[in-house]
Amino acid sequence: MNQASGEWFWLILIAMMALAVYLPRWAAQRRRKQKESTLVVGDQVLTIGGLLGTLTHIDFEKDVARLQIAEGVEIEILIGAIHGKRADQNER
Repeated sequence: MNQASGEWFWLILIAMMALAVYLPRWAAQRRRKQKESTLVVGDQVLTIGGLLGTLTHIDFEKDVARLQIAEGVEIEILIGAIHGKRADQNER
């Protein structure tokens, strides 16, 4: 094996390793952004902590949302902490 083909081998190997590491991360980020773009005020959502509530405010620039978990009780959470819409709302 001459030196040029050896350099190509290492270059291709490094490129494949980089793809194997970064491609799943890019795909997960794209799925998260797509999920977040479907959220609207009034949706009933489930958080990753298990809280159920209704979205009352969403600020995508600050990456926060307010969630009403009981009458007169609102909490502020990170948008990333929202697992998704309640299952019975997905048909809408």
